[in-house]
Amino acid sequence: MKKITLSKEEIEDLKDLYQSEIDRAQRRIDSLKSILRKIEKGDLGDEKEVAAPKKRGRKPKVKESAEPTAPKKRGRPKKITAEADKSAQTKEPKKRGRKPKVASETKTEKPKKGRKKIAKKKVKTSPPKKRGRKPKSLRKGLKPTVGGEKIKWNDLIIDIFKSNDKLLQAKDLTVGALEKLQLPEVEKDRTRMAVATNLTKLTKYEKKILKYTRPDDKIAYYGLAEWFNEDGTLKPEYQNKF
Repeated sequence: MKKITLSKEEIEDLKDLYQSEIDRAQRRIDSLKSILRKIEKGDLGDEKEVAAPKKRGRKPKVKESAEPTAPKKRGRPKKITAEADKSAQTKEPKKRGRKPKVASETKTEKPKKGRKKIAKKKVKTSPPKKRGRKPKSLRKGLKPTVGGEKIKWNDLIIDIFKSNDKLLQAKDLTVGALEKLQLPEVEKDRTRMAVATNLTKLTKYEKKILKYTRPDDKIAYYGLAEWFNEDGTLKPEYQNKF
């Protein structure tokens, strides 16, 4: 198998992405735990009867109840005489079919009342919503403007460093951006991605921000380029500001 080598900046971006997925999963777990607690306490709200779904297919055939037959008489059957047999043959055969209706003179036909047809309004039913994560193309992006002004992420990140005057992690920049822009907590994931993207540009291409790792741990810190010496070491006044 081929080995994939990643830079430190790409590893940090992956960490931020995985952390956002962990936060989303934790919120889902908290919601499920809350529902379980309500079920255990019996706090389910108003109970509603749910109709059982109708079964598809043919209805089962209902056996017709057989008519009770008269009990048979005991003894020998009666003999049929020749005269009775001839009279039976001379009778006219019965005509098949329905009998013609005879209109009775006493009954008067009542006029049938016609029912008014009421036009039913057609109600458009929307298809049920699909569960699960939305594809990337359908996810809402962070609003490019706040209060009618366009967000300048580079200037915002540098301003957060200057106001704190110490080295910060990527998560600290996310919290600072939420406070500066006065965004709700639901925008945390998208703000984290926006900060990570622009922090990479400022570090890798524009060189306005430098990355620093202390010898005793592997946590990545960031600071303004003016806080570092030419050889990449921190200036004395920022060596203990973390």
